[in-house]
Amino acid sequence: MYSELARQKNLLKEKIRNNTGLEFSQIDQILGDVDTCLHSMMKLMKDGKSAHEKFFSDIILNSIDAIVGLDNDFKVFLWNKGAESLFGYKKEEVMGKEFDFLIPEKLRLKGEKKFLIDEVNRNGFLANYESERVKKNGEIINVSISRFAIYDENKKETIGSVGILRDITTVKKLQKELREKENLALIGEVVSSIAHSLSNPLNIISGNADYLLLNKKSGESEYDELRTIVDEATRITKSLRGLLNFSRPLIVEKTKTDINQVAENILLQAKYEFGKKNIQLKKNLSKDIPVILADKAQLEEAITNIVINAIQAFTEEGEITVKTSSSNGNITVEISDNGPGIPKENIDKIFRPFYSSKGYGKGTGLGLSIVKRIITEHKGSIQVKSQPNKGTAFLITLPVK
Repeated sequence: MYSELARQKNLLKEKIRNNTGLEFSQIDQILGDVDTCLHSMMKLMKDGKSAHEKFFSDIILNSIDAIVGLDNDFKVFLWNKGAESLFGYKKEEVMGKEFDFLIPEKLRLKGEKKFLIDEVNRNGFLANYESERVKKNGEIINVSISRFAIYDENKKETIGSVGILRDITTVKKLQKELREKENLALIGEVVSSIAHSLSNPLNIISGNADYLLLNKKSGESEYDELRTIVDEATRITKSLRGLLNFSRPLIVEKTKTDINQVAENILLQAKYEFGKKNIQLKKNLSKDIPVILADKAQLEEAITNIVINAIQAFTEEGEITVKTSSSNGNITVEISDNGPGIPKENIDKIFRPFYSSKGYGKGTGLGLSIVKRIITEHKGSIQVKSQPNKGTAFLITLPVK
């Protein structure tokens, strides 16, 4: 650019001399002022370009989305403020470090790193890929990843890639809850239809067996068989009643409720069950628990279900603890035990309708799904933590208002 300007300047000097008769020294003085002006313009253009680059650099570095640049060895060369906020690592902690430290072990073992590299190398980009990542504090979050390749100046060789990661944990949770509600609604319709269809013939069978038993005494022929029919019919009737209740909409009637009193009532009612298995009961009920608006009967049903499940899980003596606390506008009820625990692969199944690990005839598999339904209707949440052979803890959180 500068050589072209010099050539044009010499041509201009010739034209000025020919048309004005001015000496070259005079012309140089005039053009010197022009040079100064041109240099000033070039500087402004250069500064403008730098400002332009800085503008886009600031956008990337300060974006609320996590933007991460990786070289061909999958090592971090760009880590913006959004990445710091999302994952908890400062820029200085990750620069030059292989990015797979953020990939959960189960996904590393499945070869996710290779998959990401291959996809970007093959197509030049990867859009809206959903996966999981590990934060500095160990928390696993759901993320959406869009990544594109960076090429050299000749646009022939890949020299790295840049990715945008967004936290979609809340979105995934809401999607899961929506699917569960849709499934529950469908299950409710099917269950209601089946329960009504079975009720009438079952009542006829049970009624006839009861009638025949009137003329039989214990030990007589067919007495045991008829007794079994009546007992099994009663059990099935009870299960059908539970199914019908499950299929109906849950109506919450809120009144002022003392959660500590709810816990005391439940433990008193379960006292006999505790004694049968020599299970020790420990309670730690906070004195500062505020009264909440809730359906007392439903909360009693939910917490009782968890306590009874804990008792039934023991094959020998053990310990169950009920604890209440309050903080940040919520109250918490924790029911924990030192029983056999829940296998890791079953944790995600326990709140599903009809899932049961108790075996035939020992439940409908609706207990914990009803518990979750009750807590959800109260705008609360329920979490479970368990370790095989160490115990299980259910954590119920309810809003005060």
